[in-house]
Amino acid sequence: MSSGFILQGYLYGIFPCYFDIIEESPNMNGRLRELRKTLKMTQAEFAAKLEMAQNSYSKIETGENSLTEKNIFLVCLIYGVNESWLRTGEGEMFNPSPKPKDDEEKKLLEMFRRLSPEMRVFVLRKIKECLRIEREFGF
Repeated sequence: MSSGFILQGYLYGIFPCYFDIIEESPNMNGRLRELRKTLKMTQAEFAAKLEMAQNSYSKIETGENSLTEKNIFLVCLIYGVNESWLRTGEGEMFNPSPKPKDDEEKKLLEMFRRLSPEMRVFVLRKIKECLRIEREFGF
């Protein structure tokens, strides 16, 4: 047995969870692939919703390119993904569905879910802007 195997075995005995994480937890690109497969989508279908070319998306899955913050935001928004899971692998893959408190919230959620991904991003930006104005002017 080589000294490398002895050292690895020794370290595994001291830090078993460290080796488990490296062997079992895929990186963010791998989790993106796992998400796509869970949703039973092709790369082309998944990329189209992100307004990205299939070949660009493929490079992200293979690790040739990294996910941008914008793409992380869009993946989480469009597919209801838990951002912590996407970034670190911790937690559930999907966010729990929000439960409306009253009829107005229910109607708002239903309308929001019918919007295209692009319009969802636009609406969220406008809501953030309204909240900022409300905070500044005390409405």
